Parts: sequence; structure tokens; C-alpha cells
Amino acid sequence: MAAVMGAGALAAREPLADAVCRLVRQAVDAAAPELAGSAGLVSIALPLPVALLDGAVIGGDTRWRAPHGELELWAAGAAARYDDTAHYRRDCAQWYCRGDAVPLAFFTVPPATEPARPTLWLPQVLLRRDRSGYVLTLSVQRGGQTPAQTVAAWLDAVRGLFTVPAAAGHGRIVAQQITPAADVWQGRVEATRTAIRAGRFAKAVLARRLHARLSQAVDVGGVLARLAQMYPGCHVLSLPHGNGQVVAATPEQLAIKRGGELVSHALAGTVRRRSGSQEEALAVAEFFASPKERHEHALVVDRIKERMLRLCSSVEHAAVPSLLPLRFVQHLWTRVHGRLREGIGLLDAVSALHPTPAVLGTPTDAVLAWLTECGERRDGLYTGVVGWIDRQGDGDAVVVLRAAYLEDDSAVLWAGAGIMAESDPATELVETELKLQTMLEVLGSSA
Repeated sequence: MAAVMGAGALAAREPLADAVCRLVRQAVDAAAPELAGSAGLVSIALPLPVALLDGAVIGGDTRWRAPHGELELWAAGAAARYDDTAHYRRDCAQWYCRGDAVPLAFFTVPPATEPARPTLWLPQVLLRRDRSGYVLTLSVQRGGQTPAQTVAAWLDAVRGLFTVPAAAGHGRIVAQQITPAADVWQGRVEATRTAIRAGRFAKAVLARRLHARLSQAVDVGGVLARLAQMYPGCHVLSLPHGNGQVVAATPEQLAIKRGGELVSHALAGTVRRRSGSQEEALAVAEFFASPKERHEHALVVDRIKERMLRLCSSVEHAAVPSLLPLRFVQHLWTRVHGRLREGIGLLDAVSALHPTPAVLGTPTDAVLAWLTECGERRDGLYTGVVGWIDRQGDGDAVVVLRAAYLEDDSAVLWAGAGIMAESDPATELVETELKLQTMLEVLGSSA
């Protein structure tokens, strides 16, 4: 991904854009009769030679890389947008796909602290790379647009995808501010512990926000390349949000649907990584033996299982969690697997599972009331959901963690910690700082 998502010189990309546009014109000419007579959503698939694209610089306003690069998606433009899932499903039933087109839509769900309905959009141009190679999918929602206008719009979007401006270089952080401040946040942790002991709720996730200003505008492609290199086992993604971009290297997979199978990953319980092997082994042993960490993790597993049983005929998971190591921290991790009942799609699963206790706490309503009392708000999609879905209802959804909202020379980062009755405020503070290190390192900070 570093070679593909990194920034390169504009001049070097022009021949590639021209070559792909020629192939697009040929494919559209072949599909002209169907385009002229179709209405509603139309998608055309165009396989592209591996030799043409391997090592190329590819842009787009939405990018997705699955762990270890097993799937990569680049998208530009929006052929259709949806503010409700019912409208999307109706259009799916009348979707005309030519050849081997397997179009998909991206979607976002805001964090539970800022509730709103999911937003979906069908990319105008989508490039997909998996084990079988590269496929370019062109999509349009036919209405008053003529075939000639459709083709012109596609060619513009293709040129945008394969014409990536030169990067300005690697900037550095010149100013940063974290809110709440350390003493205020630790006081909030102590108040949360008191509320838990009083029986108001079992767990709450408190977050801190870091606003950074950089010496120059952020190169999103460069950030994604570094994230993919540093966190190969995470989902690395970017998407437009507000006037900027959200980028993330998230380890938490909320829902994976393939046919009748549904998988969700429970991720809760955090320990700092150690430098020496002996010290690391001791820290991991203490981590697994910690009643606080195991209880926090069990709350997440139990909630996911309970929600999945509403959708599935059976749900299974290992009795003992595994360890998920990342660059600065390690988490307790459990894979929860279920067999879906007939007619249940990915968006149904996302609605049932979001938010998990890992990013909010439990029970949901009581924790939301507490966070409102604390004055906590989350922006930049932090702890929201991002995913993709095809017209059969299959797809992936991840929680927006280890993320930053980038706009010009500004970056907003978030990090949270799960607070239990046994939590130590100083330890939880360190956890937020370790999690912030993920994006600070990528953005150029030596902090």
C-alpha cells in the first residue's frame, strides 16, 4: 500500500490516466445500447491489467485497505447518496450491472454521542484490488442525464483517481492542545468510578481530544502509506467528512458479513507494549491475570453475543480471549461468530451492534446520560462506524479508532479508555496518551 497510496509526481501519472481513460471509452462504447435504454442505477465493470497498475499512485476521496492488503478499494465521486437504508435497498432491487460488475456502497454511522441515521454513497468510480486482480467499476444513477454526459462525468472521475498531485513533503507538528487537561480528565475518571460503584452503570468510556496544527497542509496519501506500513494488521482508510478527511488505522471490526455468516471482534482491555522480551512476557502474564481487564473484556463479549443472538440462530466464541498486539499497546481480543437468520443484512447487524461497550460503555442509555453530564462530545466520526456493502447485503464495518480528522494544516485526534470501578486514573491517562501516539507519530510529532 505504501507504493500505491503514497504521493507521486503529477507528470508521471498523466500517461496512466490516459491509458485507463482509453479502456473506459472502449468499455462504454460496448455498453452504449444498454446505457441508452436503462434507468435507475447502472454499473459497468472493466478489468484492468495488473501490469498497468501495480506500483502506480492511485488517489480518490475514499480509500480502504483491509488487513495485510487482502482487499484495497479506491473511490471517487458519488453516483448516488442515501440518508436511509430503505431507499438504498429499493434501488438495489432495480440495479442493472453489466458483465461481472460487483458494485458496492460505502457508509458511515456517527458515534452514539452524536446519534444520526447512517449515510450511504455509491461511488461514481471504484477501483478494487483483490487476489484476482484489478477491476474498475463505473456507476451512475440515470435520470435526466444523457449517455454523453454520463461518459464525460466518468472520464473526469477516472482522471481524478489516477492523477495524484505531488506531495508537499512531510510536515511537523508546531502546536498541540489536549482537552480535557490531564488533571481535569483524571477527576472525571474518579467521578466515573464513583458512579459505577453507586450502581449507575457498569463501564463508561471517557475520551480525550487533541488538536494539532502542522507546519503545512497534511498529505493524506502519505499519512495512509505510513499507517499501512506501521499497522499492517489494521484496516487503514480515509473518507471525506465535513470539509476535510477522516483517516484511521483501526483494529476493531464491528461486523463482517459473508452470505449467512456474521463475525464481530470484541476488543477491550489494554496494556502497554514493553521493549524487552522478558519484561514483555511478564507484562502480558499480568495483563491476562488482571480481574479488571478480564471483566472489562467480558462485558464487551457478552454484549456482542447478546445482540448477535437477536439476528442469528447460533453464536459461538472462544472461552478465553487472545492477544492482539499493536505498535504501542496490546488488547484482549475475541472473535464472535454467528449464523444469520434469513433476510438479515450487514446494515441490520451494524444497527444492532453499534455502539459496543468497548467504545461507549454499558448499559448504553445510562452511559450516554453520564457522558452528557460530563460534557463529552465526539467529532470527526471518532467511535462511529465506516464500512462498505454490496447489493447482496455483504460487506465489512469497522469502528473509527486510532483516527484523525484532517483539514488543511489542522488535525484532530481522539483517544479513549474504558473506565471500571477498579480503574486507576493515572493508568487510564497513560492509556489515552499511548493511543494518541499512533497518529502523532504518523503526523510527524516526536512527542
